[in-house]
Amino acid sequence: MTLTPETAPTVHVDVVLNMPLEDGGVLPIRQGIGAIRTQTEGLVVFPRLLGPFEIDDEAWYVTHIGTGRRMPVTFDDEQHATAFANAAGPLAAWWQQRPELSKETRLRLVELAQAHGGRPDQHILDALARRAAKAAEKGGAA
Repeated sequence: MTLTPETAPTVHVDVVLNMPLEDGGVLPIRQGIGAIRTQTEGLVVFPRLLGPFEIDDEAWYVTHIGTGRRMPVTFDDEQHATAFANAAGPLAAWWQQRPELSKETRLRLVELAQAHGGRPDQHILDALARRAAKAAEKGGAA
């Protein structure tokens, strides 16, 4: 079998790596990585980057190739991250450079990630809590 860009097991993706600064802030830089393809065209998985030359293979991310942005969820291993990426395929046109994601689709992605063992980032959990509080407030006012 001839290896082509479409059949290679990895694909080059420029991802954002937040380098910690002495003042407590971070400096976002782009880092080229060889991410692992999934069945969903446009989504790849890779372990957490701790620095330009170091990874944490106990934390895995799903990233959109076109934007280089990771989904705000962490998985314990490659298998769970891959299973989520494969299940997320029908929810958006991931092959596009910038797929459109409605609020409902974003919420469904978080639920789907949790069903596949993913842990949403804290800012996502905070947003879901605010949404639930607003919904409860509207329900109580009726």
